[in-house]
Amino acid sequence: MGLLLWSLISTFPGSGPSAKEKEFIMENGIKGIASLLAVERTGTTVNNIHQYAFSFRVQPDSGSAFEMVRKKLIDPIYMPGISVGMRIPAYTIPGNEDQTLILWEKAGIGDAF
Repeated sequence: MGLLLWSLISTFPGSGPSAKEKEFIMENGIKGIASLLAVERTGTTVNNIHQYAFSFRVQPDSGSAFEMVRKKLIDPIYMPGISVGMRIPAYTIPGNEDQTLILWEKAGIGDAF
């Protein structure tokens, strides 16, 4: 149930992890770097805003790297600032990769999310 809720929360803009969830991940998680591997349109649009699937390879400062996908609705004005290969700070909860926080604001495109 938690995984389903986390997936739903991360699908819609402005409804990502709550401030409390973000705080929990940053306090209890391991810092790392998320490298953007791919960006693909999903075919879903809401109010002419396209949804994209972002594929990441996350390398925590300690532990094994893993790959993950996050879907987000992104206004087209932000897409030029998002490029494959960019590296974004992240935090992840050990043993629960679904609770990974990508810190887009640290990459200079925080308003996109």
